[in-house]
Amino acid sequence: MTEHTPGYVAALAAALHQANLNALIAAENGDNQLGTAVTAHPGLRIWNGDLLRIGHHPKPPFAVECNALLRDGLHVELAHHEHAHIDPNIHQWVFCTADADGAVPITIAVTQTTDPDDAPETTNG
Repeated sequence: MTEHTPGYVAALAAALHQANLNALIAAENGDNQLGTAVTAHPGLRIWNGDLLRIGHHPKPPFAVECNALLRDGLHVELAHHEHAHIDPNIHQWVFCTADADGAVPITIAVTQTTDPDDAPETTNG
């Protein structure tokens, strides 16, 4: 097996970085964007019914931000980090590993329906 020169390794790293950068740009601005942009809140997107922001962001503040934006009857249980890429076979965004080709880091706020039975009781007084 031949040894690779530092220049070769650097070129490969630069190509990988550029591919990931291209995937990030495509996720927000390309023909096949990741989710749907929330026009009233730049940077937020809706994908599979959940709110997300492209990139890994601090989870607790993101969950609080999303909770403040949700309409009554919905809330965020938790936020978590994932990666997604366009599956070349179906040409749609799917979850993937961080090292997959074209992987885009995302922070997702999992949106839940509030159970009316769990709502605090109010008293008239």
